[in-house]
Amino acid sequence: MTPNRQGAPQSVHDEVQTAIQQLISVHGFYSPVELLLTANQLGYDDYQAWRRGEHETLDELLADGVPAAQSLLEEAAIWARGLHLGAEPVPLLGTQSHAGIDLRASANARLDNLLHTEYRRDVDRAQPDLFLDGADADRQNELIEAITAHDVATADERLRQFEAVDPGHWVIPHATALIEALHALPVERMDEARERLDQLERSWLPAASALLRSDARDFLSPIWRDLGQAFEGVPFRREEPKVHASWAYLNGLDWGNLKRAVMRTLNLASEPVLQIRLAHAQWRLSERREAIRIWFALCWRAPDHFAECIESPTFPSSTLQRAWTEAQEQAMDPPITPPWFPAWAVIGHAGYARDVGPCGGTSDPERTFDHLVALRRGHSDREDLDHRRALQELHGDLLSRYLASIGD
Repeated sequence: MTPNRQGAPQSVHDEVQTAIQQLISVHGFYSPVELLLTANQLGYDDYQAWRRGEHETLDELLADGVPAAQSLLEEAAIWARGLHLGAEPVPLLGTQSHAGIDLRASANARLDNLLHTEYRRDVDRAQPDLFLDGADADRQNELIEAITAHDVATADERLRQFEAVDPGHWVIPHATALIEALHALPVERMDEARERLDQLERSWLPAASALLRSDARDFLSPIWRDLGQAFEGVPFRREEPKVHASWAYLNGLDWGNLKRAVMRTLNLASEPVLQIRLAHAQWRLSERREAIRIWFALCWRAPDHFAECIESPTFPSSTLQRAWTEAQEQAMDPPITPPWFPAWAVIGHAGYARDVGPCGGTSDPERTFDHLVALRRGHSDREDLDHRRALQELHGDLLSRYLASIGD
């Protein structure tokens, strides 16, 4: 057992497996680079800079260094094979001036090999289009590669070649939409920003998902970030939650600007949607205590928002998400609904007691949480007995679970 970043004992195996399953649910396969991004071992902006050729390898960009990254990915490879996923060597292609170049991910040969290997089920492997001969398939791949590399001139030329061969092919409208996105200039006026948001979600996003699949995020990220700049200063309105810089920055994975856009909102405490976005940014910025505090507060103040948030495949904490899934499988009275979830979580992850602290609330779930926090922090035998008695009255099943966790 090794301590997780909250200080609670956590099985490395469980953490890795949960992260892999989460990645498969989002992307349809497991990519080691995606695991490093998900685990905050690699910053998204650093990753993009490496793809642009600004760094020779990822080595100096890894948060905990090369040995830690190699250990994590070796563990992940074991789990991927245990899930009956097949290994497949893949190139890690650059963008812009390094478009089409298979980049070196690490000077460490073992880590470089790990990063150049993806895992997927056989049924998920791309099947060749039986209606295309080899030359047409090559043209299709060349078109897609030019688009993902943001190489506008080459993409235009490849599209013309493809249209000349097969003007009715399904790739054409999607490629046309994405090349239109490459040609689009940043917007400045508010009316233009609204039109761009509609165009992005109605046309470019579905086209990227259909044509680029797992590369859709990297293609759209700079477009989302430009849109975030256009929405700077626009106040948040519940009636239009997407017409706000925070929504664009969230989709553009611009965590620093997302946090800034939310924090300057005057009515932040009464806006669960913005609090969810803020927590996501804080988690990615390694401000994990603050993110957990927000999620727990949502459990008590906006339970429906919390449930929707944690059940999303893009929820950033695989540990907390797994704890939620386990809680739903328990037969308890009362059941572990969102208001009771922080109490459940602090039983399984003692570090939350130190990191989050008591909430001071007056509802039964909040009082239960505070009693468990006090027990986890340790007090005199008399105080422990008082907390246990209070827990017995509030939620006897959670008391039993706590006693089992400490071996009583």
